[in-house]
Amino acid sequence: MELGAWTTTAVRHIRQELRADPSWTELLTATPSSRSVHLAVFVEPFLSYVLDGVKTIESRFSKNQCAPFKRIQAGDIVLLKAASGPVRGICQVAKTWFFDLRSVPLLSVRERFGEAICATDDEFWDARVNAEYATLLKLQRIRALEPLVCPKRDRRGWVVLRGQTSPIPMAYSS
Repeated sequence: MELGAWTTTAVRHIRQELRADPSWTELLTATPSSRSVHLAVFVEPFLSYVLDGVKTIESRFSKNQCAPFKRIQAGDIVLLKAASGPVRGICQVAKTWFFDLRSVPLLSVRERFGEAICATDDEFWDARVNAEYATLLKLQRIRALEPLVCPKRDRRGWVVLRGQTSPIPMAYSS
């Protein structure tokens, strides 16, 4: 099954799973055109940290302006997928921050967000020293799901499944 067709089936399946939670049912039923659906791939232990509520800000660093940089906004829905595994959770984006690391020091991002990202060790930050862009997402309404097989097989760590695919103008927030 192609990822696009899978998205519709997956949202329907998740809506059924979360039917006891009226707010999620409403969000998944009436997704307005201004709200996108994303698939984020996580490695451990970060996926567990998100699902346990310990990690409250997701971070994505890149050398170029690829998704989710300026392609996600507050209100969007994110499916949480294990690397080489199933979708295991869902959340909503409460707030976004976009940084051009050529002008904003990585150290300032670390000092401001390191704890909430669950990245306080040097190894995490050393691996991102050559990044030029950073996307930070405040997560809310995090819910674990029964594992849901996803046909994604490429190496992308982030996929816009439905909605905004081109950069959002003036999407910066603080």
